[in-house]
Amino acid sequence: MYIPILTVMFEKDHFKMSCFKIMIFLGIVDMLALWVNSIITGFLAFHGAVYCSYPRLIYCAGMAGLGLWCCSCIIAMSLVINRLLDLTKPTICAMFFSGNKTFLVMTLPIIYGLYFVFFTTPVMFSSKFMTWFFDPLIFPDRGFEYANIPHGFNNLLVVGVTCLLYTSLCCVLGEKFNMIEDTANSKVKNLSLQIFFQSALICAINQIASIIYVIMNFIEVPLWLIMLGHILWQFGHGAPVLIYLALNRTLRNGLLRRLGFRKIRIGSYNAERGSVNPTKTGHS
Repeated sequence: MYIPILTVMFEKDHFKMSCFKIMIFLGIVDMLALWVNSIITGFLAFHGAVYCSYPRLIYCAGMAGLGLWCCSCIIAMSLVINRLLDLTKPTICAMFFSGNKTFLVMTLPIIYGLYFVFFTTPVMFSSKFMTWFFDPLIFPDRGFEYANIPHGFNNLLVVGVTCLLYTSLCCVLGEKFNMIEDTANSKVKNLSLQIFFQSALICAINQIASIIYVIMNFIEVPLWLIMLGHILWQFGHGAPVLIYLALNRTLRNGLLRRLGFRKIRIGSYNAERGSVNPTKTGHS
């Protein structure tokens, strides 16, 4: 489902907006991560694998899965920052995100993710728990030797900073949207609200998964909590496309139009205001 949505995001009118560029990047990272936590995980679980069964596959997949997870956390956080700056400090937002500057900003999550790939302990799959741990479970009572402190820092950072950012964003939205009255600005309000709720749901899923993964790698927890953590990891990468379809009318209508279920609306598009001035319609 990601690929059709990404084709809509790549349309010229949408691609002008920095938030869509960030969501495209997040979608690409999510698709890659799903190969690790869903497809490769399913293959290993089906074969009852442990590290010694497929050492190269598990090691490389563990490196990739960890790097993609940490990369996606920073991208999701960047999306929140983008929305917050757009509402409060549009000049600063333009300074960092206007035009091709968004691509430069997105190099930071890439570098951050590569750090976890090459310089930290990867996660290892175990069919005993049907998920990934830093401890390969080869030696008893030696789990702390494989602890990945930067990963724990990343997960706690995601939780703390995103909560702080969303608290600020809620206050700003409540203050600014009470001042909006005219029709043109109401369209901007609706678009900003859509992107805000999308960002909030994506980050909420990441926060819960972050906390569970930190706890289960340091403390013995019941199997159901371990499975919940893995499902939320999968959901954290798979949910954005469902959230876009449910809450983003622009993407939903764009997808329906591409599938031939909507009329094409031709008109001028203002990328800064996120509004369309229709002139005529035709059939796709």
